[in-house]
Amino acid sequence: MGGGRLFDFDGPVFGFFDRLSDIVILNVVFFICCLPVFTIGASLTALSSITQKMARKEEGYIVRGFFRAFRQNFRQSTVIWLIMCFLGLIFALDFRILRGLNGGAYVSAALGVLLVLSMIYFFEFIYVFPLLARFDNTLMNTMKNALLLSVKYLPWTVLLTLLAVLPYIALYYYLGIMIPVLLLGGFSLISLASSYIFKRLFDPLIKEEETS
Repeated sequence: MGGGRLFDFDGPVFGFFDRLSDIVILNVVFFICCLPVFTIGASLTALSSITQKMARKEEGYIVRGFFRAFRQNFRQSTVIWLIMCFLGLIFALDFRILRGLNGGAYVSAALGVLLVLSMIYFFEFIYVFPLLARFDNTLMNTMKNALLLSVKYLPWTVLLTLLAVLPYIALYYYLGIMIPVLLLGGFSLISLASSYIFKRLFDPLIKEEETS
């Protein structure tokens, strides 16, 4: 009896493969929508929207839901993406310039400040698109809240940072293995793992909104 239930259509085996197929499909759609580059912000927001719904068991139709979130958040997410790209370019140029200068106390201090600012930038990046996917707010408030939450929940922010960074470190060392992993399901898996954390962080905020 137990073995029969194991392989029922609503059993754990079929449930696992059903979720796996959703992850692969979501990953492929996300990757294709990122190809124009300027749509990466909207794609990240749509990806987070679906994986946050997965974490709450509310996902419905994956592809339809992805494109609905893509369209709804396209304007704000694209503006945020362009802002983040501009800031990232400034940081990269500053690092390049400072590393080319002769060593000294002022250069070391400037590098230290730039490193701290870059960490803040990265924390902002981790939170801003999931926040946009979950809450209706103005662009400036979304960016401000992303920064405030990243500091408020710093231990979780460190864990989210590791989830975002470790696959790309693995990509550096295991290129042949990690490329197909990322293309088949890696991006959506990272987003799904992060979404379980965001569910824990965002649910109290939603309850506060409902009570107020």
